[in-house]
Amino acid sequence: MIDTLHVLADIEKDPIRKSKFVFTIAQLYRDKESDLDRALEMFDAALDLNPQFLEAFERINKILTQQRDWKGLERAFRKMLRRLSSQTGGAGPADGGQLEYTLWHNLGLIYRDRLAEPRSAIESFKMAARYRGDEMLSRKILAELYEQTDQLEAAAGEFAQLLQHDPLNTEPYRNLYKLALRMRDYERAWCMCAALAFLRKADDEEQRFFDDYKPKAMIQVSARLDNEQWVKHLFHPDESIFVGKVFEMVTPAALVAKTNSLARERRLPVLDARFKENPATSTVTFAKTFGWASQVLGISLPDLYVRTDVPGGLVAVPSRPPATMAGQAVLAGYTPQELTFIVGKHLSSYRGEHYIRNLFPTVTELKVVFFAAIKMVKPDFLVPAEMAQAVEMTAVEFAKYMQPVERDSLRIIVQKFVEDGAKADLKRWLQTVELTGARAGLVLCADLDIAKKVITAEPQLPGDLTPAEKLKELLVFSVSDQYRALRKALGIAIG
Repeated sequence: MIDTLHVLADIEKDPIRKSKFVFTIAQLYRDKESDLDRALEMFDAALDLNPQFLEAFERINKILTQQRDWKGLERAFRKMLRRLSSQTGGAGPADGGQLEYTLWHNLGLIYRDRLAEPRSAIESFKMAARYRGDEMLSRKILAELYEQTDQLEAAAGEFAQLLQHDPLNTEPYRNLYKLALRMRDYERAWCMCAALAFLRKADDEEQRFFDDYKPKAMIQVSARLDNEQWVKHLFHPDESIFVGKVFEMVTPAALVAKTNSLARERRLPVLDARFKENPATSTVTFAKTFGWASQVLGISLPDLYVRTDVPGGLVAVPSRPPATMAGQAVLAGYTPQELTFIVGKHLSSYRGEHYIRNLFPTVTELKVVFFAAIKMVKPDFLVPAEMAQAVEMTAVEFAKYMQPVERDSLRIIVQKFVEDGAKADLKRWLQTVELTGARAGLVLCADLDIAKKVITAEPQLPGDLTPAEKLKELLVFSVSDQYRALRKALGIAIG
């Protein structure tokens, strides 16, 4: 049978069909001749003809495992990976990398468990993660191997990936806490304890560490945030810079257009000068907190009106200059530390990229404004037919009040936006602006429980994330490199 199959294989020109003859020869050597070396040779030849013939590789794997030939098994895995690499020619795997991931992952296990070569194992698991970054098992093993080989910062990076994947799993927080203590990074250790305490999962040691450094009142800062720190560390990573910059360029004109429209309709809010507070000289706790938060966040202070006779909380008033109205809801019942979260979150909406939301709060309105901005500098830009008229009218109105320098800046931003693919998810942008605001509030109050108290009490807006989703995002931020960078910049980091 073997001789006959060899003849048939020699005649066959198609490599796929030929590999099946060779595979059968290998089976015969293994099962009938008990010649495992020759069987391995023929299974290997079948794979050379057809690298996708995974049954042949399974047979090789099984034989070498039974023989406990770990070096041979390592060579078999590496040869299989070379076959796949040469087969794709650098074009990328057809199955999303699942086969490559499996091979690299298992090769890593061979190095770790059979050959006791942790550094080779690390390289294999790193390759596995390149193919399937969403597979957390390889990342968990990789983190443990980094820790075993005293590559502590690399281990922390992998544990952080695990944490982001499942923020409610307490194990990565605890691992990162222990790593941070080994690294004498007490700020990172405290952030992990703060998260564990918030999740009500801290043990006695972790709870004590958190309580020892937990702020009991307003934080004492030694600096203020600048624009670079906002963009690099405070903005949510999904917040589109292009969208924000487009809105920032049209906001001055939009504010004039909006207030003029409200005045014509006799709906422009009347701001009584008797209730205006100067945070620098006011004796009102809220006003002083408002001014302090504005300085720390590096945001221009809007005019502040405090009304104990008006229900509601903080409201951004469409006016020139921009103003905020504080009602009864925020003037009583909150500690100064709780007010810092409320005010920080509110003031975030006065950033140039965000202020448009105070004028046009719905996704539908923002779409019209966004397309109008593009139309002003790219008249041929196609917009959805159902909003074409509204976009045209808005563009004409905004153009009346737009300064030449603003139009030039808008033209540059729009050109970059178009070159980047001209994709904008304004619903997601609104959500991320809300999350950025919550981040600003957390930086000022440094307390996740305060953030939870405020967020869960806020009204739910259409298209908004749920309070649980917001808090999960905030929890991940609270243990991030970005959060610690901001605390260090403000001079409130531990150690």
